[in-house]
Amino acid sequence: MDTTSIQVSFKHKDSQLTSASLKPSQGAYLSSSFQSSAVMFPQELFDEIADWLFDDHPSLMALSCTSHCLRARSQALLFHELVLSPNTNSPSSYIPLLEMSPHILTYVRRLRIFAGDFSASSSPRKRLFVHQDNSLGRLIHAVPNVDAIELMQMLGLEAFTTIGSLLPIIASPTVCTLSLRTIFLPTPQSLFTLLSYFPSLSSLRLHNVHAMGMASPSLDAGNILLTEISISTGTISSPLGVSLFKSAASEWSSHLRSLIIESYSARDLFIISRVIPQLPNLVTLTFKRPMGDISHPDTQQRLEAEMPVFPFYNIRSLYLSLLGFDSSWTRWWLSRLTQAAAVSLEYLAIDLQYADAREMQDSVAAWTDAEMTLMQLPKLKSVNIRTVEAGRRKI
Repeated sequence: MDTTSIQVSFKHKDSQLTSASLKPSQGAYLSSSFQSSAVMFPQELFDEIADWLFDDHPSLMALSCTSHCLRARSQALLFHELVLSPNTNSPSSYIPLLEMSPHILTYVRRLRIFAGDFSASSSPRKRLFVHQDNSLGRLIHAVPNVDAIELMQMLGLEAFTTIGSLLPIIASPTVCTLSLRTIFLPTPQSLFTLLSYFPSLSSLRLHNVHAMGMASPSLDAGNILLTEISISTGTISSPLGVSLFKSAASEWSSHLRSLIIESYSARDLFIISRVIPQLPNLVTLTFKRPMGDISHPDTQQRLEAEMPVFPFYNIRSLYLSLLGFDSSWTRWWLSRLTQAAAVSLEYLAIDLQYADAREMQDSVAAWTDAEMTLMQLPKLKSVNIRTVEAGRRKI
């Protein structure tokens, strides 16, 4: 074959053959069914095919065995995440893969670790033993491209001992996102000690994370400069949450740009409303899954007294997940959005969940009026209201 051009033949209905000369750039070859010539397609085309099947593992496995053009991208999607847990996904279970195909683990970008239950009543089989052998160290060394780590289900007072043993092994300068889920820490300062092992950290996500002891007025956040924090109810009003927000206001006030509230109550909202004015560069705010009913007169009175105007300040993008147009939380947010305080708001996205399709249809007219009102905000460029029946996945 000519190194500068490819002769491609096409067979038409009248059985006549025509040919064309192509000068392709870098790409991949496929054999023609009509002639032994090869056709070159850009590698991006094959990558796009694999990307469309990102959550279809059987299809990705089939693609990875079909052609070298599809293998790398398919394997990258298949092994994007590595899960370690007691028994079923222990570090030693990955050693055969490491020895047979070491390149596979270079595709791993996210590491999820279930440490297990260390409470007195739990079985030792439910715990991930860090120093049982050197399998964990070998495995971590083989995944150099991890940029996100999630530590999950570290229960019991002895769990932090496991975290302390784990951190020197998983410490990495490339990790920029750290997620903690269902973890109990000895003190609020323990969180900042944990963060210090990841110098490039920019995003912190806390769900059901608690610390014993009282909140400290001064905590050492080291050189960590977070740009995004995600936090859920329970943690928000805990000593750990109070300490975290103090650091956000002092250490990270000039860097923090995104705040995500995964679930919240009226009490949590009061706390958040006092934090926002201390974060001058915060531009993106997300509120998901409101909890409780705020239609009670006592709750309404307190909301009006302590938060007559929500402090939107410099918020440009706001995302809300709400339950139906007629819910107490929806009415409250709409009343705050139409106030003059949201002067910087440019993008608004609302996900509405309904009990059934009829409830959704009954609220169409009401939402049309609400949308017209919201568009009166001075800088608002886009309003995106999506409806979804409760229990169904959003598309």
